[in-house]
This record gives sequence, C-alpha cells and structure tokens, in this order.
Amino acid sequence: MAERTEPSRTAPPYPAHWEADIGLADGTAAHVRPIRPSDADALQAFHVAQSEQSRYLRFFAPMPRLSERELTRFTHVDHDRRVALVALIGDAIVGVARYDAVGEDEAEVAFNVSDHHQGKGLGSILLEHLAAAARERGIHVFTAEVLPQNTRMLNTFTEAGYDVRRAYDDGVVMVEFRIDPTQRSRAVMAEREHRAEARAVERLLQPRSVLVVGGSIRDGSLAHRLLRSLVDSAYDGAVHVVARDDLEVMGLNTYGRISDVPGPVDVAVLALAPARCVHAVEDCGRAGVGALIVPTDGFADAGEDGIALQRELTTRARRWGMRLLGPASFGVLRTGEDPLNLSLSPRMPRPAPIALAVQSTPLAAMALAAADARGLGVREMVASGNRADVSVNDCLQRWIDADDLDVVGAVLESLGNPRKFARIARRMVAQRPLVVLRPPSLGSAAPPGHTVRTSDLPRRAMDQVLDAAGVVRTGDIDEFTDVLEMIARQGVPTGPRVGLLSNSPALGASLRGAAEVHGLQVVKERRDVPLAGEPRLVERAFTGLAATGDVDLVVVGVLDPLGEDLEAMVRSIGRIARGSGVPVVIALVTDLGSRAPVLQTVRDDLQLPPVHATPARAVRAAAGALRARRRPDDGDDPASREDTDLRGARRLVEQALDRSHGRPVEMGEEELTTLLAAVGLELVVSRPAGDIEQALAGASEIGYPVALKSTDPVLRHRADLGGVRLGIPDAVQLRHAVEAMQRDLAFSDAPFTVQRMAPPGVPVVVRSTEDPSLGPVIAFSVAGDATELLDDIAYATPPLTEQQAARLVREPRSSRRLEGVRGLPPADVEALRDLVIRVGLLADAVPELALLELYPVVVATTGVHVVGARARLAPAPNRSDGVRRTLGA
Repeated sequence: MAERTEPSRTAPPYPAHWEADIGLADGTAAHVRPIRPSDADALQAFHVAQSEQSRYLRFFAPMPRLSERELTRFTHVDHDRRVALVALIGDAIVGVARYDAVGEDEAEVAFNVSDHHQGKGLGSILLEHLAAAARERGIHVFTAEVLPQNTRMLNTFTEAGYDVRRAYDDGVVMVEFRIDPTQRSRAVMAEREHRAEARAVERLLQPRSVLVVGGSIRDGSLAHRLLRSLVDSAYDGAVHVVARDDLEVMGLNTYGRISDVPGPVDVAVLALAPARCVHAVEDCGRAGVGALIVPTDGFADAGEDGIALQRELTTRARRWGMRLLGPASFGVLRTGEDPLNLSLSPRMPRPAPIALAVQSTPLAAMALAAADARGLGVREMVASGNRADVSVNDCLQRWIDADDLDVVGAVLESLGNPRKFARIARRMVAQRPLVVLRPPSLGSAAPPGHTVRTSDLPRRAMDQVLDAAGVVRTGDIDEFTDVLEMIARQGVPTGPRVGLLSNSPALGASLRGAAEVHGLQVVKERRDVPLAGEPRLVERAFTGLAATGDVDLVVVGVLDPLGEDLEAMVRSIGRIARGSGVPVVIALVTDLGSRAPVLQTVRDDLQLPPVHATPARAVRAAAGALRARRRPDDGDDPASREDTDLRGARRLVEQALDRSHGRPVEMGEEELTTLLAAVGLELVVSRPAGDIEQALAGASEIGYPVALKSTDPVLRHRADLGGVRLGIPDAVQLRHAVEAMQRDLAFSDAPFTVQRMAPPGVPVVVRSTEDPSLGPVIAFSVAGDATELLDDIAYATPPLTEQQAARLVREPRSSRRLEGVRGLPPADVEALRDLVIRVGLLADAVPELALLELYPVVVATTGVHVVGARARLAPAPNRSDGVRRTLGA
C-alpha cells in the first residue's frame, strides 16, 4: 500500500479505554488493545506463523517475514490518524486490525486473523472495536482493497450489517461503507454475542473432562465437597485431581501439579485460597484448560485487596482464553441423561424443565431448597457468585433457544449490565416465561463481592425497565418459587379471566380482596359451596366454573370440612383442570397435620395443582402466572423519525464540550434551541428581559399575551413563589409585572425573560438522564410538587418503540389528567408520545448529554409546547451496552 502524508495534529495519548476483553464464538475469551512498540516480536511471530496464503491475502505478496522498517511502521502508531488493535490470547497475538486515515472522515482498513483461530468471529469483533475507535476520532467511512479470493474478509464486511458498496478495479475489490451503527449492525452484533455467550455456559455445563484443584481434599474442605458431588452425580467424563498431600481420593489418582494432568481439560475447579487461585490460573492457561470455576470467597467480598485479586484473577483467566465462573460460586449442575453436579448442593435435584440462574451461595442454596420443598426439579442451575465474568446474562443466552425448558428463573442481587439484561429478557420471554427475584436491598448498594456500577435512579426505575422487558418480577424467595411452581405445573394461562371458588363466604371474600390487590380480572365467583353435604360438592362446583369456557384460571379456597378426604379432593380438581385446560391454584385452610399429607401428595405428583396455606399466597402465585402472559411492549423495531439530524446534534454537543475543554457545561439557550431543533422540537419563543425596557421590546417582538419569568433555577417554574407571571395582556400590565417582580424578588439577582404564552393544557416533565448503570433513561411525570413528592414518575430506556412510548406516558397515576377530567378536554397524547420518542432518539445518540430537562411541556388539545428546557453536557461515559462486544464485570 502507498504511504500517505497525514495532516499535522497533536497525537492523543495511549487510549487505555479501548482495551477490552472479548468473548469468541467457541465460548473462549481474548483481549483486545491498541498495539504498542513493544509488540514487534509478537507481531513478527504472528506473521511468520501464518500460512503463505494468509500472508498473500493480507499483503498481496508472499512476505515470509516483516522487515524492521515494516515492524516499526506497524507497531508505532499515533492512535488517531493511524490506529491498530491486536487481539491476544496469553502473550500471543491472534489477530490484527488497523486503519490509516485517507481523508478528514475516511480511513483505509486491513485485518489479519490467525489461521489457528479462524471461525471464532475474531474478524467481526475486531471490526466493531476498530469502528468504535474510528468514530471517536472523527472517522465515519471505511474503505478496503481486498483480493477477490479473500472471501472471509469480504464476508466480514458484508455480514456486519453495514451498507457495503463494492467495485472491481484491476484485479482488486474496492470496498467502502459507513461505520455509523445501524439497526441491522446492532442486530448482527447481538446475535453473534448471543451465540458466543451461550457457548461459554455450555462449556461449563457439558464438560468432557473436569479437574478439581485443592490444597487439600480432606473431608469438609471445599474441594472434597465438590469432588464428592461430582462423583455421586454419576458424571461419565474424565475426572482429574490435583492435591498437595493426598495420593488417592475417592478411587481417583491425584497429581502434584496442574502441568502433570493429561489433557485436554474442559473445566477446572480451583478450590484454593484467593492468592493461590490467581497463580493457578497461569498453570491452567498453559495446560489448555477451557474454563474455570472458583468456589472460594475472600475476593471482592473482602475489601480493596480482595477486589484487586478478583480483577487480577479475571484478567488472567480471560487473557488465557478461559471464561470464569465465580469467585464464591456455588457451582453448576445439570440433570437428565448427561448429569453433572459440580456444586455445593448435597444432592441432585430431580429432572424438570426448569433452569435457574443465581448469584450468591446463600440464595443458590435457598432457591434449590425451596424448589425441592415443592417437588420441583431443575434441568440446569448456574451460580455466578461474585459474577466477575460469567453472569446471569450469559446463562440466559444459553437458555433462550433451549427446547427442553418450560420456564427460567433468575435471582438478581445485582445487575452489572441492566440494559443488556433487559434486551436478552425480551428475547427470552418471546420463547418462555422468565421469573425474576430481586431481593430487597439498601439503596443502590451492591452485595459484598459484586463490583457493579451503581445507579443514580430509584429502585423502581429498574423495576419498570424489567416490567417493560416482560419478565415476571417477584419480591422474595417464596413468591419466586410459588410462581415457578405455578407455571411449571400448569403452564401459562391462555387469557386474563379469573374465576374464584370457595366453600366459605368469608374465605371467598379474602380471595376477592387479594385478587383486587393484584389487579386480577375476576369474571366469575362462587362463595356459597356448602361445608357439609356431599363430599364432592367442591369438585362439582369447580367443574361448573371451569367447563364453561368463561375463565382462564381458577383460584379455589377450601376451608377444611372435617371428615373430608382432602387428598382425593385435590386429585379430583387436578384431573378436572387438566381435562378443561384451565390452570388452578388451591388455598387449603386447615391444620398443619391435615395439610402435610396433601402437600406431600402434591410434591410427589407434578400433575397436581399447587396448594397454599393462605388465600394471599394462592392469589399471588396466580397473579405471577398471569403476568407471564404479557409479552414485552417493545414492538418490532425502535421508532424512528426521518426529520431528525442526530449527526448534527452530536457535532453541536462535541463542539460545546471542546470549548469547555471537556469539563461539564450547561448549554446556553441558543445552543439548546439548535439542539432541540435537530430532533424536530421547538422551544416556545422567549426574549431576555434584563430591565423594563428590554422586557417591553421583547414582548413587542414576540407579541402579547406573554409570560414573565425569573431565570433563577429555584424560581423559574414557581408561580406560587412569585417567579412566574402568566397571561400578561399588554405593555402597561407588563411594566407593572416587572416592577412587582423586581420588588418581590429583590433577594435574587437572576434576570427575567418574557415568553410567548403557550395555549392551555396539561403541564408535564420529560427528562433524559445518562445513568452510570442504565445508560440513557427517559423519565416522564405530570408537573407539580405532588408527583415529585409521591415519586409518581415513569421510566424507560431508549431507543423507544411506539408501544414503549405509549406505556411511558400512561404509567404515572396522575397521567389520567391527560385523558380529560372534571370537564376538561383530553390532551394530545399522540403528540406527547412523539416528543418522548424524539427525546429518546437524542439521548440514545448523544451519550455526552448528561441531562436534558423539558419542563414544563404543555400538552394542549392539539400539539405540545416546550415552554422550558435545560441541558447539561459531560464527557461521554463508557456505556455498559455499547456498540462493540465486550465482556462485562
């Protein structure tokens, strides 16, 4: 390639934020970083190891070795106009991607992937990372010269989701494409990420060989408990043991060092002290181990030193290509034909079409115990512990396409990447229900050992994001397991209609009250089934309720009639329910001695309906099953607006930050007006009013009636505090208003503005916030102190679909005002939804927009009017769910 003269500009420092761990298509890991001058020897070794064909496809010549001049050029870059990224496994380079700028916003790119690592998706990941770096440096177009026979590289470009243009010239294919993310490129990235992360969990759950490493394998040690679980589970793969003092354990020979173990080893369990675990990772990497499980605690849960150890453990594992489960992991288990118990569970659960993803050891043990108490089994369970690498998100990726699961449960003590979880959850619930437990927590603090970004938003913001994704949220381990049981035993109801049946009026009233608390749609109920008489009265009444086709779920309340055969009654109801296809849940009110045999019968027979001790728990379980009916309200595609200029908005924000030298800054009114105009929004016209004469001139220009406002941050929206005067009809009244406000607000030196009066309507607030954990978040509320004090605010994460925008504006209870109440006409909700979508597009496209507040927005009978606005800019954060694939934590 011909060398080009680059324009003179100051080279930026080494961009450490471009470094990232990545997941490959085969479930392994690698590390991507900018190239360094010290990489010359590794780059030469990479080049020499390539086949002659690969070298020819890259350089259009055989080139058996790189010259010193070429090595210097390739390893000395300015990280601006010339950028190169390398992918490493261990100390070896396995892939290189580079660009050389050939214009203000255009660069020529080249890629080279190790022959031994072809087919793992390295080329596409390097393209994503190189494109992200290029966009950061103002490059928006990639070009490449590719030999026609280099089909892998041509496919890498075309399959990435970009609009690629090709031209054939003098035996070379000329390729050109814009690298701005597209809906298709995001979809392609998500699908590849899905496959890679699913494969990583598959490696943990279906290993062909397992290595257990312990300082000691004595009774009671972690290593002994895990090895005992493995042996007792009838695992049929190879089992190896490394121990310091034991020559033979459980009939298995032991090895003194990891390097002595005959390979290959798919999964190694490091039951060692924290510092020894870190050192053992290197030995596992050199031995070719595929993945690691670390049950040991004492890492991030043990303070700053432990956090540093956990980071080092994760870094070393990934750089050797290994994915890591833990530390402090309860382990993994799998039932069925190919069983595996590599966990601290003392026994295997029964097989069942349920998968569980949990985090901490206590909640893993609680979830398994609660499932066992109800007679539920488990197909697969993964406990991520401190979730330093493999997380609940990875587990869900595996289970999305599983054809042997009816329901998935996830216990979330923390969320490292909430946006990604919501994205994966939407895909999951399109296949099967996802039941989530978020245990109560103190504020936004993560549990010990969980190093995650904290959110600045209230807990209910995340709850609303999960609700929008279609998951079934539960609040404690009992509700979590009750809902899992309800769905696992009887599936998801086909509709929302609920029937109530009881043999006691008082019990029936309790059922009805609980149903109203949960917002159930009760269409039929009977509270008059007598306590005495024929022993089958309850069953007959149930038949009459379920057989009509008028209900989709029945809740039965039974006050124990002495002398009845309760087990026979439950079996009879279960038989009728199966025949009618109507799910049922039973509240059996009786003494413990009478209930115990019924619960045992239900526990042993998954064909029977769930039985609970109270109406409240029975109805709560039914409500959870009904919530599983709901699909995520994200529609097909995010909404778009053709009349927006998001690139122009980005340029405007970048220029403002350049002038502030990267420091956070409030946008001025003129800039803010231009920013809003870029997404099709318009501020109601206003003029500064530093004194009476300026106020009169401004009002004359914009036309009466006008509003007079203080610009003081506290007063500018507060008519009750004297900061706003509305509906001023003429110059005389404006003069009086200015004089009165100058007198009343003498304590504030903030100037005034005059503004054109908006038509009457409902004042609302629309905000976008760049949250450290959730990324861009849109908040909506009706304006007023009451909604703020009562936290009557709705949240959603952009980009929004039409359905999500509609849900957002109807979520607050006070949004009923928009429908028209007390004789007022309804407001233009469609125009409000459009405004919310436009704000979402802006927030999603411009991460530097730390805060945008439109307050108030007056929603009139026709149209919306943005009366007030402010925006704060800050350097772009590293979003947790960005436009390049990286491994989290």
